[in-house]
Amino acid sequence: MTLSEGVLLLIRWCHALAAVTWVGGTLFYVLALRPRASDAEPRGPGLSAEALVRFRGVVDTSIAVLVITGAVMLFDRLSEPTTPPAYTVAAAVKIALALVMFVIARRRWGRPAAPAAGEASPAARGIRAKARYLTSGVNLTVILGITVIFLSDLLAFIYQEGLTGR
Repeated sequence: MTLSEGVLLLIRWCHALAAVTWVGGTLFYVLALRPRASDAEPRGPGLSAEALVRFRGVVDTSIAVLVITGAVMLFDRLSEPTTPPAYTVAAAVKIALALVMFVIARRRWGRPAAPAAGEASPAARGIRAKARYLTSGVNLTVILGITVIFLSDLLAFIYQEGLTGR
């Protein structure tokens, strides 16, 4: 392994670690912290709010690492003559989805407004309201994050296919 290959391996590892940290942390928030915060029993200072403030720095760091390492990896792959056109298309889709995730993060994981007094919760209003709630804000970040991680594997597959010529 050459020095440049070792550096690229380290860059790929940092990219993957940042993605897994962000998506995994967001998934933990959705599945563990947010349901606990919505319990009817008062718990004093908001666990969820404090966790979000602390996780904000993790998300910001992850975004910075993802942008820097992603740019390096994209340049490396696109500069190879064996990179197939399908790689460019899949990379463009991945980048577009990641940009949507970045926008959601910048809006501080904006969630749908809480129902007004006397108004039913999204889950109780019907399938359309429930679907809209489940695909917005932090929930959308999880969905997009899982999709982006899948696209990363697809990109690796497409690149390998280009190298082997199968």
